[in-house]
Amino acid sequence: MHRYLRAIGFSKIRTKSEQNKLVNAAFHDFSTKQEISVGVDTNLVQINRFFGNNIGISIIGEMDLDEHFTLDHAFPFCSGLHTTVHPEIQIEEHSNQESYSGVSDDYDLGITLIYSLTNIVDYVKCKWTNQFYKVPSKLRFGALSTEGKILCGVHLDHLVHPYDTQPISNAARKKLIAKAKNGDMDALEDLTLDDMDTYSLITKRIKDEDLLTVVETYFMPYGIDNEQYSILGIIKNIDKITNEISKELVYNLTILCNNILLNVVINSVDLEGEPAIGRRFKGIIWLQAKVEFE
Repeated sequence: MHRYLRAIGFSKIRTKSEQNKLVNAAFHDFSTKQEISVGVDTNLVQINRFFGNNIGISIIGEMDLDEHFTLDHAFPFCSGLHTTVHPEIQIEEHSNQESYSGVSDDYDLGITLIYSLTNIVDYVKCKWTNQFYKVPSKLRFGALSTEGKILCGVHLDHLVHPYDTQPISNAARKKLIAKAKNGDMDALEDLTLDDMDTYSLITKRIKDEDLLTVVETYFMPYGIDNEQYSILGIIKNIDKITNEISKELVYNLTILCNNILLNVVINSVDLEGEPAIGRRFKGIIWLQAKVEFE
Protein backbone atom coordinates (compact mmCIF):
# COMPACT_ATOMS: atom_id res chain seq x y z
CA MET A 1 0.00 0.00 0.00
CA HIS A 2 1.24 3.52 -0.79
CA ARG A 3 2.33 5.07 2.50
CA TYR A 4 1.52 8.64 1.40
CA LEU A 5 -2.20 8.01 0.84
CA ARG A 6 -2.78 9.23 4.40
CA ALA A 7 -1.26 12.60 3.49
CA ILE A 8 -4.20 13.39 1.18
CA GLY A 9 -6.81 12.24 3.69
CA PHE A 10 -6.92 8.43 3.57
CA SER A 11 -5.39 7.59 6.96
CA LYS A 12 -7.93 4.80 7.57
CA ILE A 13 -6.90 2.78 4.52
CA ARG A 14 -4.64 0.10 5.94
CA THR A 15 -4.72 -2.83 3.50
CA LYS A 16 -3.89 -3.42 -0.14
CA SER A 17 -7.47 -4.52 -0.75
CA GLU A 18 -8.85 -1.20 0.53
CA GLN A 19 -6.36 0.69 -1.64
CA ASN A 20 -7.42 -1.31 -4.72
CA LYS A 21 -11.08 -0.44 -4.07
CA LEU A 22 -10.15 3.26 -3.89
CA VAL A 23 -8.12 3.09 -7.11
CA ASN A 24 -10.93 1.24 -8.89
CA ALA A 25 -13.48 3.85 -7.78
CA ALA A 26 -11.15 6.66 -8.92
CA PHE A 27 -10.70 4.94 -12.30
CA HIS A 28 -14.46 4.92 -12.95
CA ASP A 29 -15.03 8.46 -11.65
CA PHE A 30 -11.98 10.36 -12.87
CA SER A 31 -11.38 14.11 -13.09
CA THR A 32 -8.90 14.20 -15.99
CA LYS A 33 -7.60 11.65 -18.49
CA GLN A 34 -4.60 11.71 -20.84
CA GLU A 35 -3.38 9.05 -23.22
CA ILE A 36 -0.81 8.55 -25.95
CA SER A 37 -0.14 5.73 -28.37
CA VAL A 38 3.02 3.81 -27.43
CA GLY A 39 2.56 0.90 -29.82
CA VAL A 40 0.46 -0.41 -32.67
CA ASP A 41 -2.32 -1.54 -30.33
CA THR A 42 -1.40 0.05 -26.99
CA ASN A 43 -2.02 3.43 -25.37
CA LEU A 44 -0.37 4.72 -22.23
CA VAL A 45 -3.07 6.25 -19.99
CA GLN A 46 -2.83 8.59 -17.02
CA ILE A 47 -6.01 9.23 -15.04
CA ASN A 48 -6.22 11.80 -12.25
CA ARG A 49 -8.95 11.84 -9.63
CA PHE A 50 -9.05 14.93 -7.42
CA PHE A 51 -10.42 14.69 -3.86
CA GLY A 52 -9.99 18.38 -3.06
CA ASN A 53 -8.12 21.44 -4.33
CA ASN A 54 -4.87 20.23 -5.94
CA ILE A 55 -4.78 16.81 -4.20
CA GLY A 56 -5.69 13.44 -5.63
CA ILE A 57 -4.62 10.06 -6.99
CA SER A 58 -2.94 9.46 -10.34
CA ILE A 59 -3.45 6.10 -12.07
CA ILE A 60 -0.97 4.88 -14.72
CA GLY A 61 -1.62 1.94 -17.03
CA GLU A 62 -2.04 0.66 -20.58
CA MET A 63 -5.18 0.40 -22.71
CA ASP A 64 -5.45 -2.02 -25.65
CA LEU A 65 -7.66 -1.80 -28.74
CA ASP A 66 -10.50 -3.59 -26.90
CA GLU A 67 -10.32 -0.87 -24.21
CA HIS A 68 -9.03 -3.35 -21.64
CA PHE A 69 -7.05 -1.43 -19.02
CA THR A 70 -3.99 -2.92 -17.31
CA LEU A 71 -2.89 -1.09 -14.18
CA ASP A 72 0.82 -0.28 -13.90
CA HIS A 73 0.74 1.68 -10.64
CA ALA A 74 -1.08 4.48 -8.79
CA PHE A 75 0.20 7.22 -6.51
CA PRO A 76 -1.17 10.16 -4.49
CA PHE A 77 -0.09 13.62 -5.58
CA CYS A 78 -0.12 17.30 -4.69
CA SER A 79 -0.14 19.85 -7.52
CA GLY A 80 2.44 22.57 -7.02
CA LEU A 81 1.27 26.13 -7.59
CA HIS A 82 4.54 28.06 -7.89
CA THR A 83 6.86 27.92 -10.90
CA THR A 84 10.57 27.39 -10.26
CA VAL A 85 13.31 27.67 -12.89
CA HIS A 86 16.13 25.12 -13.05
CA PRO A 87 18.62 25.48 -15.92
CA GLU A 88 18.81 21.79 -16.93
CA ILE A 89 16.23 19.18 -15.97
CA GLN A 90 16.96 15.53 -16.69
CA ILE A 91 14.34 12.77 -16.57
CA GLU A 92 15.31 9.25 -15.51
CA GLU A 93 13.05 6.22 -16.00
CA HIS A 94 12.50 3.66 -13.23
CA SER A 95 13.19 0.06 -14.20
CA ASN A 96 10.24 -1.64 -12.48
CA GLN A 97 7.29 0.49 -13.63
CA GLU A 98 6.18 3.35 -15.88
CA SER A 99 7.40 6.06 -13.51
CA TYR A 100 10.10 8.69 -13.71
CA SER A 101 12.30 10.88 -11.53
CA GLY A 102 13.43 14.37 -12.36
CA VAL A 103 16.99 15.44 -11.60
CA SER A 104 18.23 19.03 -11.58
CA ASP A 105 20.70 21.30 -9.81
CA ASP A 106 19.33 23.95 -7.50
CA TYR A 107 21.77 26.78 -6.87
CA ASP A 108 19.70 28.13 -3.96
CA LEU A 109 20.17 24.84 -2.12
CA GLY A 110 23.57 24.06 -3.55
CA ILE A 111 22.57 20.41 -4.13
CA THR A 112 21.15 18.20 -6.86
CA LEU A 113 17.42 17.65 -6.35
CA ILE A 114 15.69 14.37 -7.21
CA TYR A 115 11.89 14.35 -7.36
CA SER A 116 9.02 12.21 -8.62
CA LEU A 117 7.56 13.29 -11.97
CA THR A 118 3.75 13.63 -11.75
CA ASN A 119 2.86 14.44 -15.40
CA ILE A 120 4.09 11.17 -16.87
CA VAL A 121 2.07 11.19 -20.12
CA ASP A 122 3.30 14.72 -20.91
CA TYR A 123 6.89 13.48 -20.77
CA VAL A 124 6.22 10.29 -22.77
CA LYS A 125 4.42 12.35 -25.42
CA CYS A 126 7.40 14.72 -25.57
CA LYS A 127 9.80 11.78 -25.92
CA TRP A 128 7.79 9.93 -28.59
CA THR A 129 7.45 13.07 -30.71
CA ASN A 130 11.21 13.76 -30.42
CA GLN A 131 10.63 17.07 -28.65
CA PHE A 132 12.89 16.39 -25.67
CA TYR A 133 15.81 18.10 -27.38
CA LYS A 134 14.18 21.25 -25.97
CA VAL A 135 15.52 20.78 -22.45
CA PRO A 136 12.81 21.85 -19.96
CA SER A 137 13.67 24.45 -17.33
CA LYS A 138 10.39 25.17 -15.51
CA LEU A 139 8.67 23.05 -12.90
CA ARG A 140 6.27 23.29 -9.99
CA PHE A 141 7.11 21.53 -6.73
CA GLY A 142 4.54 19.72 -4.61
CA ALA A 143 5.20 17.42 -1.68
CA LEU A 144 3.42 14.99 0.62
CA SER A 145 4.24 14.50 4.28
CA THR A 146 3.19 12.00 6.94
CA GLU A 147 4.99 13.63 9.86
CA GLY A 148 5.53 17.27 10.68
CA LYS A 149 5.43 19.88 13.41
CA ILE A 150 4.95 23.62 13.65
CA LEU A 151 7.71 25.82 15.09
CA CYS A 152 7.75 29.50 15.94
CA GLY A 153 9.12 31.88 13.35
CA VAL A 154 12.39 33.79 13.67
CA HIS A 155 12.27 37.60 13.65
CA LEU A 156 15.61 38.29 12.02
CA ASP A 157 15.13 42.08 12.08
CA HIS A 158 15.16 41.99 15.85
CA LEU A 159 18.48 40.17 16.11
CA VAL A 160 21.49 42.39 16.71
CA HIS A 161 24.84 40.71 16.23
CA PRO A 162 28.08 41.91 14.68
CA TYR A 163 28.12 38.70 12.63
CA ASP A 164 24.51 38.59 11.43
CA THR A 165 25.28 39.04 7.74
CA GLN A 166 26.88 36.31 5.69
CA PRO A 167 30.00 37.40 3.75
CA ILE A 168 28.46 36.25 0.42
CA SER A 169 24.87 37.06 -0.53
CA ASN A 170 22.53 34.38 -1.88
CA ALA A 171 22.62 35.89 -5.39
CA ALA A 172 26.44 35.98 -5.41
CA ARG A 173 26.59 32.44 -4.04
CA LYS A 174 24.38 31.13 -6.86
CA LYS A 175 26.72 32.68 -9.43
CA LEU A 176 29.76 31.16 -7.70
CA ILE A 177 28.16 27.69 -7.67
CA ALA A 178 27.44 27.97 -11.40
CA LYS A 179 31.05 28.98 -12.09
CA ALA A 180 32.44 26.24 -9.84
CA LYS A 181 30.32 23.67 -11.68
CA ASN A 182 32.05 24.74 -14.90
CA GLY A 183 35.50 24.26 -13.37
CA ASP A 184 36.31 27.76 -12.07
CA MET A 185 38.82 27.10 -9.27
CA ASP A 186 38.67 30.68 -7.96
CA ALA A 187 34.90 30.35 -7.48
CA LEU A 188 35.42 27.02 -5.72
CA GLU A 189 37.95 28.64 -3.40
CA ASP A 190 35.55 31.52 -2.63
CA LEU A 191 32.78 29.03 -1.80
CA THR A 192 35.12 27.11 0.50
CA LEU A 193 36.08 30.29 2.34
CA ASP A 194 32.42 31.26 2.63
CA ASP A 195 31.59 27.88 4.16
CA MET A 196 34.39 28.37 6.68
CA ASP A 197 33.05 31.82 7.58
CA THR A 198 29.53 30.40 7.94
CA TYR A 199 30.81 27.65 10.22
CA SER A 200 32.60 30.26 12.34
CA LEU A 201 29.41 32.37 12.51
CA ILE A 202 27.31 29.40 13.63
CA THR A 203 29.90 28.36 16.22
CA LYS A 204 29.74 31.82 17.82
CA ARG A 205 25.95 32.08 17.84
CA ILE A 206 25.25 28.55 19.04
CA LYS A 207 26.82 29.40 22.40
CA ASP A 208 23.95 31.76 23.26
CA GLU A 209 21.08 30.70 20.97
CA ASP A 210 18.97 27.68 20.17
CA LEU A 211 19.95 25.80 16.99
CA LEU A 212 16.53 26.38 15.36
CA THR A 213 16.94 30.12 15.93
CA VAL A 214 20.35 30.17 14.27
CA VAL A 215 19.11 28.00 11.37
CA GLU A 216 15.98 29.63 9.93
CA THR A 217 15.40 27.10 7.11
CA TYR A 218 17.04 23.97 5.71
CA PHE A 219 16.50 21.41 2.94
CA MET A 220 18.38 18.11 3.33
CA PRO A 221 18.19 14.60 1.79
CA TYR A 222 16.61 12.11 4.17
CA GLY A 223 17.11 8.35 4.42
CA ILE A 224 17.88 6.10 1.45
CA ASP A 225 14.94 7.19 -0.73
CA ASN A 226 16.24 9.69 -3.31
CA GLU A 227 12.97 11.66 -3.35
CA GLN A 228 12.65 12.16 0.41
CA TYR A 229 13.88 15.26 2.23
CA SER A 230 13.92 16.73 5.70
CA ILE A 231 12.91 20.39 5.54
CA LEU A 232 12.41 23.41 7.74
CA GLY A 233 10.62 26.27 6.01
CA ILE A 234 8.52 29.36 6.58
CA ILE A 235 4.73 29.08 6.11
CA LYS A 236 3.54 31.65 3.57
CA ASN A 237 -0.01 30.43 2.99
CA ILE A 238 -2.43 27.86 4.44
CA ASP A 239 -5.21 26.09 2.59
CA LYS A 240 -7.50 23.81 4.59
CA ILE A 241 -8.92 20.99 2.46
CA THR A 242 -11.59 18.46 3.39
CA ASN A 243 -11.19 15.20 1.47
CA GLU A 244 -14.54 14.78 -0.27
CA ILE A 245 -14.54 11.00 0.22
CA SER A 246 -13.06 10.43 3.69
CA LYS A 247 -14.01 13.88 5.09
CA GLU A 248 -10.59 14.09 6.74
CA LEU A 249 -8.98 17.54 7.08
CA VAL A 250 -5.64 18.07 5.36
CA TYR A 251 -3.45 21.16 5.14
CA ASN A 252 -1.89 22.47 1.95
CA LEU A 253 0.96 24.65 3.19
CA THR A 254 2.90 27.00 0.94
CA ILE A 255 6.44 26.77 2.29
CA LEU A 256 9.40 29.06 1.59
CA CYS A 257 12.56 27.02 2.08
CA ASN A 258 15.97 28.34 1.01
CA ASN A 259 14.33 30.68 -1.53
CA ILE A 260 12.22 27.85 -3.01
CA LEU A 261 8.41 27.92 -2.84
CA LEU A 262 6.70 24.53 -2.67
CA ASN A 263 3.33 23.17 -1.58
CA VAL A 264 3.36 20.59 1.21
CA VAL A 265 0.22 18.57 1.93
CA ILE A 266 -0.14 16.84 5.29
CA ASN A 267 -3.04 15.22 7.13
CA SER A 268 -4.15 17.23 10.17
CA VAL A 269 -3.75 14.12 12.38
CA ASP A 270 -0.05 13.94 11.42
CA LEU A 271 0.71 17.62 12.06
CA GLU A 272 1.85 18.60 15.55
CA GLY A 273 0.94 22.19 16.40
CA GLU A 274 -1.26 24.86 14.86
CA PRO A 275 -0.07 26.21 11.49
CA ALA A 276 -0.08 29.97 10.98
CA ILE A 277 1.49 32.30 8.45
CA GLY A 278 4.97 33.27 9.64
CA ARG A 279 5.47 30.12 11.68
CA ARG A 280 7.71 27.33 10.38
CA PHE A 281 7.02 23.79 9.22
CA LYS A 282 9.52 21.06 10.11
CA GLY A 283 9.02 17.60 8.67
CA ILE A 284 9.84 14.81 6.23
CA ILE A 285 8.49 15.14 2.69
CA TRP A 286 8.21 13.10 -0.52
CA LEU A 287 9.11 15.62 -3.21
CA GLN A 288 7.13 15.68 -6.47
CA ALA A 289 7.14 18.02 -9.45
CA LYS A 290 5.18 18.79 -12.59
CA VAL A 291 7.70 19.67 -15.29
CA GLU A 292 6.58 22.01 -18.05
CA PHE A 293 7.42 20.46 -21.45
CA GLU A 294 7.10 23.19 -24.06
